[in-house]
Amino acid sequence: MENSKGKILLVKRKDYPVWDLPGGRMEKHEQPETCAMREMEEETGYRISIMCKIGEYDQPQYHDIQYIYSGKLLGGEPIKQGPETAKIGWFRKDRLPLLMVPHRRKQIKNFTKHHNKLVKETLKTPYLIRFITRFKK
Repeated sequence: MENSKGKILLVKRKDYPVWDLPGGRMEKHEQPETCAMREMEEETGYRISIMCKIGEYDQPQYHDIQYIYSGKLLGGEPIKQGPETAKIGWFRKDRLPLLMVPHRRKQIKNFTKHHNKLVKETLKTPYLIRFITRFKK
């Protein structure tokens, strides 16, 4: 989600104290676009419409595909915090927070470089992240 000032909306997660794009897992029989709109509202309070899919990132080691969408703000009120969200913030693309979920910086850079064109890539999670998350469970 990009606002009229060109800033990107991020959420600070509660489970890991890092910034992330709003999103989450699809519910049974849910379409990816519907999931993106639902997760945006749950995690930020904002309602959006989907403009287009801008990223498809495969993570084979997790049997996971991340779908990234560009959206248009329709309304809603920003939440202060939620069940999964510690806080939300708008960031300039050249001034993203230091602590972010792995690959998000790259995905945002791809959006900036290819603006609204679909990027498909395979991602590998860095060893250190895999090692740390093993102990979180």
